[in-house]
Amino acid sequence: MSRVAALTLLIAAIIFMAFRWGSFVAGGSDSACYATQAVRWAQLLTHPLSASLQPPDPLALSAPWPDAGSTFAPTGHVASRSVAGAFVPICPAGLSMVMAPLYIAGGPALMFAVVPLFGVALVLAVYRLGNRFNTRVGMAAAFLTGSSPVFLYQLVQPMSDVPAAALWVTAIACATGTKRRDAMFAGMATSLAVLMRPNLVPLGVVIGVFLLLRPERSRSVRIRSALIYALWSAPGCVVVAILQAYFYGSPLASGYGSFDALFSLSHVGPNLTRYLTWLWGSQTPAIGLAVLALALLPGALTTALLALFVTNLVLFLPYTVFDDWSFTRFLLPTVPMLLVLVAAAIDCLVVRLFGAGISPADSSARRRLAVAIGLIVAVICALLLQQAVRRKAFELRAMERRFARAGQFVAERLPADAFVITDYESASVPFYSGRRTLAWRALDPAWLDRAIAFARARGFEPYLMFERWEEPEFRARFTGSDVGRLDWPPVAEVATQVRIYRVSDRDRYRQGVAVPTEYAR
Repeated sequence: MSRVAALTLLIAAIIFMAFRWGSFVAGGSDSACYATQAVRWAQLLTHPLSASLQPPDPLALSAPWPDAGSTFAPTGHVASRSVAGAFVPICPAGLSMVMAPLYIAGGPALMFAVVPLFGVALVLAVYRLGNRFNTRVGMAAAFLTGSSPVFLYQLVQPMSDVPAAALWVTAIACATGTKRRDAMFAGMATSLAVLMRPNLVPLGVVIGVFLLLRPERSRSVRIRSALIYALWSAPGCVVVAILQAYFYGSPLASGYGSFDALFSLSHVGPNLTRYLTWLWGSQTPAIGLAVLALALLPGALTTALLALFVTNLVLFLPYTVFDDWSFTRFLLPTVPMLLVLVAAAIDCLVVRLFGAGISPADSSARRRLAVAIGLIVAVICALLLQQAVRRKAFELRAMERRFARAGQFVAERLPADAFVITDYESASVPFYSGRRTLAWRALDPAWLDRAIAFARARGFEPYLMFERWEEPEFRARFTGSDVGRLDWPPVAEVATQVRIYRVSDRDRYRQGVAVPTEYAR
């Protein structure tokens, strides 16, 4: 099979997996954040004179309870520090900005195609980067990346991990090129990568140092390349600083919280153990060959790829400690670089063991060598896919569909004046239905009944919406309210997981009136 045919097959497989198992919904905190902000960017692009990225909400401005702005901020967002009554995203702006034009062109369906497209871009960038060793390495690394559990797990979600990985791999693939314009392209990719993940700016420093110290180039060429790279990297950094100042009040602030709340040296040990264990388990022990590449293939490229991974790892060691392997996604921007080194190490070992003395003109022997390398890589790919299945990469669509289904149910079955008190679905409900929501987890426990009265006074019909696991927490939080007991039947149950209660049904139910429950898949 030719290289073009093999790459085409890989790309087709990635696109198939992305759309067959993609959970492309505005669901949890991250995906809802990106989707909601993409709509706001789209509105700004189409109505630049009237739209705003943080419009004030009249209800939030008039609500009498403490910290009202936070209660009207949907999941994935926080109350604005600069515009009263508005909310802002916790996530970086890059992915939403890319999604916005597609939303304008084709709505949510097209908007969610962004991540699969970046998935294709990632494997092509990996192929190009691997070609810096040789074409066999490029092809092998592309297939290893396309089979990686962490890649597949993020490929099917509207999150920034795959786009950030595609852009950082593109940046180093361009930076390792030999053409004069490659430094410019590397800087452009870095600008976009910083927009996707601002906290990974130090990866750009590593690439800049590589360009400045690249051994096979003259001093003047190195300095010129580094300066060109820095110049083209700067726009992304400037845009991030402007947006963070606009959203959070400071170029160095973010929506995730204060530095002290997120980072601690006490996290380093637990995180180091977790990330290395997760990598070893999910990527199979073959990932260890990346370190072996330093001895087998010493040089600037190998050192740069390992330095980028180590930098990525170090950036997240003091960060909040998580207990699920999927947070290996924080390392996804540089995991493909490790896989390039894995492929390079396999290629080097096979050539040393079986290819010594093969003449460049002996095409038959070289094909047999390529087949041997391909078989080894195929076995590793099969093990990686097995890990992806075991780690539920292909089950997210089924798990996440409830967000879209519940939001659509609200749009289709609840009245136009519905006011939904919820938490986990506080972003998906307005995204799919346009109905107003209030986040109960941010509401002072003493204010539930008065918040319901406030909604009614402004012409809304109050509803409650919960995931099943949220109901005990709601009851525990609002023990002083009769409504907080949830002692009447829900008006609907959606996808067996989401329950919707009409608040006014409680009094009717206590008077002996039956409250039927509608079950929707």
